[in-house]
Amino acid sequence: MEQKKMSHVQNSIQEWIDDLIPIKTTLNDEIISKLDTHIVEACKKLHAFITRLYKDMYENPDKYGLNNNSEEITDRGLNVLYGFIWEGIPDGELINDTLVFIPDFNKKINHHKGINKLFNKTSYSMRERLNFLRRCGLLIEEKDGGAYVTNPEYPNIFLPLQKMRQASFKNYAGSVVYRNCEFRLIADQKYSPTLSDIMYNRTSQEMKNLLYKIDKYAEQNKFKTECRVKECIYYKYKGKRIFNIRVRRHEVHVEVGIGNLDHINQMFESYSDEFKNFITKNMNYCRNCFSEHGGGNKVILFNKQIRICSGGPFLYIKNPLLCQFENIIKAIDFGCSLVDNEKKSKNK
Repeated sequence: MEQKKMSHVQNSIQEWIDDLIPIKTTLNDEIISKLDTHIVEACKKLHAFITRLYKDMYENPDKYGLNNNSEEITDRGLNVLYGFIWEGIPDGELINDTLVFIPDFNKKINHHKGINKLFNKTSYSMRERLNFLRRCGLLIEEKDGGAYVTNPEYPNIFLPLQKMRQASFKNYAGSVVYRNCEFRLIADQKYSPTLSDIMYNRTSQEMKNLLYKIDKYAEQNKFKTECRVKECIYYKYKGKRIFNIRVRRHEVHVEVGIGNLDHINQMFESYSDEFKNFITKNMNYCRNCFSEHGGGNKVILFNKQIRICSGGPFLYIKNPLLCQFENIIKAIDFGCSLVDNEKKSKNK
């Protein structure tokens, strides 16, 4: 039987499903031992609710007002539902384990005039879109100048939602590391997702082998890791970010900072043709991604003028191969040498 092609909205929701950490990982025996029983049960219910919601949205997008032909309107609708679950509810006032109050609810959902103007072209308003969440038990009752949110089917899910949100906001500058049901943040607010956490079900075994090799090299050379967004691990050498590994939408990006093109150009003769080709191929060329970048910066690389992203020179290696490992490490070492040279200069 021919497999039915996924729609745009289903592709987006499938990414949410892929992001969810399996319950046995995010709520393993070690984490359970650190939490009260009622929190453990609430976490299980939250994971079950989110899983059910995403699967129902995937199978019945029209039931959530996501059947519009416009991808822009569909994406806005998805963002309303997603944002309400992961930001609107946990940022409300937790009255008790089963009840959240969101002050000024009417003003908040009408805050973004551009979004409402867009929705006026469709048959569903923002308010109606939120009411579609009733399909999975979420009830929104407006009164007292705000809205009360309950879920009789999954009554205790609000406490872990709020605790994850607060821990993430406190220690990760408001990043979204918690949005894949990262319950380890409840047991340890400073828990930082690892490489395994961001690629557990998104990459091939061959890609995992390459990324683990890079990660192992960084560990041996005493890099520190940092995760501020759920799909990206940053690697810092002597306090400076040198590279990161990003796993997103089943794509892997390894980005290596090489913030000194003058030094690279001076070393031109010492590089092998293979390494020069590697750098040339993977430079962060300007692609006019943002108009405010002004078309990027003109620079000289290996005696040729190129235009790179205005954020500065770095290598952007998309879906790297195992055979590129040595060149990736050479680029990382180059970034480290810049840090070492800078520190030596300051100590003179």
